Amino acid sequence: MAPSSHPSNSTRLGARRLWHLPALVMPTVVVLGALIGVPAASAATDVSAISTGRGTVSIVAGTYDFFFAGQRASVYGEISAVAPTTGVPTGTVRVVSLEPGSPTDTQELLPSDTVGVFYSDAQPSVAGTRQFRVDYLGDANFAPASKTFDYVVPIGPDTKTTLIAKPSGTITAGQSITFTADVTDSKGRALGTPLFGEEISFFDNGQPLVGDQVFGEWHSTLTTTSLSVGVHRITAKSFAVFYDSSTSPVVTVTVLAKTAAAAKVAGTLSVSPRGEVNVGTAVRAVAKFTPRSGTATVTGFVQFYDITTKVGSRVALKNGSASFTYTSLKVGTHALIARYLGTPKFAQTLTVPKIVRVIR
Repeated sequence: MAPSSHPSNSTRLGARRLWHLPALVMPTVVVLGALIGVPAASAATDVSAISTGRGTVSIVAGTYDFFFAGQRASVYGEISAVAPTTGVPTGTVRVVSLEPGSPTDTQELLPSDTVGVFYSDAQPSVAGTRQFRVDYLGDANFAPASKTFDYVVPIGPDTKTTLIAKPSGTITAGQSITFTADVTDSKGRALGTPLFGEEISFFDNGQPLVGDQVFGEWHSTLTTTSLSVGVHRITAKSFAVFYDSSTSPVVTVTVLAKTAAAAKVAGTLSVSPRGEVNVGTAVRAVAKFTPRSGTATVTGFVQFYDITTKVGSRVALKNGSASFTYTSLKVGTHALIARYLGTPKFAQTLTVPKIVRVIR
């Protein structure tokens, strides 16, 4: 949503003042307090009044409303006499935006009991700290004067919403997943604090996504464990008053059904001959694997080891059994082990080592 449009200069002396006055001029002192207490613009430089024998004035000015680069920034200001001079300045004020081309707006002062009041516009070209200059052109009693003010132009109103998922890609039903959305402008620059807060909503295949959501400034996370089995197209959408809404690119998450836990397996290993053998003797090992519960036949492959060293290639189980012959055992003590490599249905396991001592 864009800031409210500003009435044209042709209406500024009549209808435009009535449009601003209810919100800004309660009495003049209140407005001055707002400008000084929480200034939208700060004084940068002063130009001394021209020495004409006329009184000196003080210039106070600042921006109000909400605006972005390329839009008019409403300016309110007051011209007052500096003691010991008394009276109320009248005449003309010129507001010059210190931007390319120096856009200028000229207004007649509105008199009040103590100060001359003016409404005008600055015209910022880019975001960031900008400046405008107020030129009071003087009257019969007060000399001309100028003052330059800083004001801040927020980044916007364009926005870009990004979304990531962790973990990403494929998860299992019931698994926790966290979506993180961040909002910047279209160039990736950080946005300022929104006046009225912002809202980030998450959607699953176009429907609101329910989960534990945490909000930050232009940032939100949502964590859920309730994604159903199937493909989910997740998006995040941001909204804030005065800013354009934006929707993130789709993040696709595939949820798979839970699979049953692999059954535990028990294994035994027998060797022949066993105990002490002469060097060069072949030792045959037979490994058998059965489920710890049930009567199913364990399938898959077995890898035989000499302590931690693989020996030979893996061997397929046949009726839950696999064998291997050790033919190159060197002199020394050997711990022969069979490792069942497991399947989605059956869990991996190791047999208890069998000790064989090879002697000369």
